[in-house]
Amino acid sequence: MNFITITAPTYEEAVKIAREQYSDRIRIHARKDVVKNGILGIGQKKYCELSCFIVDAEKNNTIVPKKEAEEVKTEKEKLELEQDEKDMRRFEREAYTPDPESNTPDPALDPEEDEEPATESDESVSEDSATEEPATEEAVVEEVTAEEVKVEEVKEDSLEPLLEHARKILKDNDFTDSYISYVIRDLEGQLKAALPAVPSRKDLEILIVDRIVGSVDIDFNSQQHPPKVFVLVGPTGVGKTTTIAKIAAIYGTIPPEQMRRSVKVITMDSFRIGAFEQMESFGKALGIEVLRATDEQSFYSAMRECSDTELILIDTIGRSPRDIELDSRIKSMLNVPDKRLMKCYLAVSASMKKNDIDQVYEQFKNFNLTSVIVTKADETQTIGNIISICHEKKLPLLFVTDGQMVPRDIHKASSAFILGALRSFEVDLNSLTDTQI
Repeated sequence: MNFITITAPTYEEAVKIAREQYSDRIRIHARKDVVKNGILGIGQKKYCELSCFIVDAEKNNTIVPKKEAEEVKTEKEKLELEQDEKDMRRFEREAYTPDPESNTPDPALDPEEDEEPATESDESVSEDSATEEPATEEAVVEEVTAEEVKVEEVKEDSLEPLLEHARKILKDNDFTDSYISYVIRDLEGQLKAALPAVPSRKDLEILIVDRIVGSVDIDFNSQQHPPKVFVLVGPTGVGKTTTIAKIAAIYGTIPPEQMRRSVKVITMDSFRIGAFEQMESFGKALGIEVLRATDEQSFYSAMRECSDTELILIDTIGRSPRDIELDSRIKSMLNVPDKRLMKCYLAVSASMKKNDIDQVYEQFKNFNLTSVIVTKADETQTIGNIISICHEKKLPLLFVTDGQMVPRDIHKASSAFILGALRSFEVDLNSLTDTQI
């Protein structure tokens, strides 16, 4: 008797391969479901392995393919086929449910066929079959179920403490509840796929950092190629005027002379006492002209005066959420520039609460925001709230300011900045700046 092993992704495919190659002379002896882990235990692959034997092979123990087998069929094989057909018809009769109205049997079945009583030889064959096939399909299913239970126990014993550690870290960094749920779901899916391999706490923290950094985009395009008309919007008190002065320095005074852009500033803020004077003093210190616009006509004149300027920075009026009149005024003046040359950026303070940032976003979302500038990062130890909102609203980060000094306290947003703002990690985040990001 010749034994062979057939491997396929599923049980059905393995059976199909066996039938195609060896026709009805193949007999399944045992089935085994195999799970193979990928690299570092991540990315499991499952396949089915059938142990089979060939009945009535030639005496030299060579396996006869299907085409030759059909030519050498014996009378015994034909009898076995007939018996298999009878067994199948018997099964169909037992499983058939009659039509409740007519109560007639299925015409496709043979109702007149008598079931033959089991003979002594049949019983002996059954006993032999049971002896030859110790690993039945039910036993295999039980074995697979036992393996699944074992994996479930590993998950309960090992993953929950890791996930709880991840929740604590994210909470300590002031991430929002919805953002924490997003990260935990993602981590749990990856960790379950890698079972029974379980990472250390430090390896888990590297996975957390990877998800945090990967969840927010950086607006590199605006950093390198700012639009001709750069509009900064945001609520009152977040430091828009100081931020405008810092951006003017980044592009107009700090770079080497051959790389500098011609920069002018237009301020709309005529409501806050001393706002124009503050911006004008920054302009004089930086050697940048500052223009004032109080209505559409003066704004239009200022824009004409800046027609040859490479970068026009517009400092808008800070307003409260309930000041509808100011909102309409800003929108009216911003209809003057060519929309193809203009982009709007939202300034938010790093110390603002999640609900406040949500409210600010709702105020200014109709301005077609391009990205976010984080101000006053020196006034808080965490920026999880900012990252959460940027991820939720799909807004990239552009700049970060962390002080009042012009032009020193402004930085282009980067993965290194995000890493530097994270807390409560055991792993050395500074070492990840070069090795992981």
